[in-house]
Amino acid sequence: MHGHLKISLQKIQSNWLALNNSSNGKASAVIKANSYGLGMVKVAKSLVDVGCQFFYVANINEAIQLRKNIKSKKIKIAVFEGFFKGSESSYLENQLTPIINSLEQLKRINNFNSEERKISAILHIDTGMNRLGLSLEEINFLKKNKGILNITKWDFIMSHLTSSNDYKNTSNNTQLDKIIEFSNFLPNIKLSLANTGGIKLGTKFCLDQTRPGIGLYGIDSYGQNIRLLSKDLILPFELHAPIIQIRNVNINQPISYNGIEKTKRKSTLATIGIGYADGWIRLLKPNSHFWLYKKRCNILGNITMDSFVLDITDIKDKVFTEGDYFCLLDNSNISSIIKNSELISYELLTLLGSRLVREYN
Repeated sequence: MHGHLKISLQKIQSNWLALNNSSNGKASAVIKANSYGLGMVKVAKSLVDVGCQFFYVANINEAIQLRKNIKSKKIKIAVFEGFFKGSESSYLENQLTPIINSLEQLKRINNFNSEERKISAILHIDTGMNRLGLSLEEINFLKKNKGILNITKWDFIMSHLTSSNDYKNTSNNTQLDKIIEFSNFLPNIKLSLANTGGIKLGTKFCLDQTRPGIGLYGIDSYGQNIRLLSKDLILPFELHAPIIQIRNVNINQPISYNGIEKTKRKSTLATIGIGYADGWIRLLKPNSHFWLYKKRCNILGNITMDSFVLDITDIKDKVFTEGDYFCLLDNSNISSIIKNSELISYELLTLLGSRLVREYN
């Protein structure tokens, strides 16, 4: 038996349309890491159906996989990792857009491009992240050597907000000022700055393109529903897991590995067929309890590779059998599960394992 992810593509579409509306009709979609665990190809195709024409992925392998399934030249696929030696032909053959993160990569793409073969690109400047993008020193070099930018066609100049989840953080406006100031040097190239949090910061951050990622799934870093234009976005999936055994256990009996917990009463326990191999990791235990039929059910013992034990003693008016399924995760409880677990929603979603059966509707 397997855990099941029941994924609503229609809700993902609805979330993107709301994000696009708040982006003045200029939203792309960031679908790296298998669309945060929900299925890159399925999600991308559903978004193409509602008008999305620009996608961002993490690396060249993700990009090639996506291009094999979405062949239209109208659909652009950009790659965050950069333009590395040996990847040139893959970019050209698959009509992919590299993001140029350094002066070395800029020189590499300029050397590759010619009258016969051209790859358009995105120029990434660092405005405060200190992770990827041209450094201040490299930016100053470009300002003194503008001709180096005339060889390659640029779809966008981009940067990445460091603190968009905190609307009071002054670094947001500082970064906006920096990319606009650089744009004055190259006024004919479009700008992209805002991620999901940036969209929430307001219209001035949306510029010529936004890049929502976690927002496609309706939530922020902490699992709270994103609110745009007086409407809540919504988590578009539910995680269901099977009961693989039910047993009655006496008081003071150890549960699971090392007996880290003992029953405090005569208990009815359900062993749930999902564990850390499926992404239901041990960090979730302290805050993972479930309200089933209006009764609180706690995890007892360790979460293990393939299963964990749930105390269902207090559910008196429902008879469970092996093979029944519980809904472990949905829009109603994701924020409470994430709270104080040392995880963020990005981690929880991308940890969802390949053993989980993904069902789309």
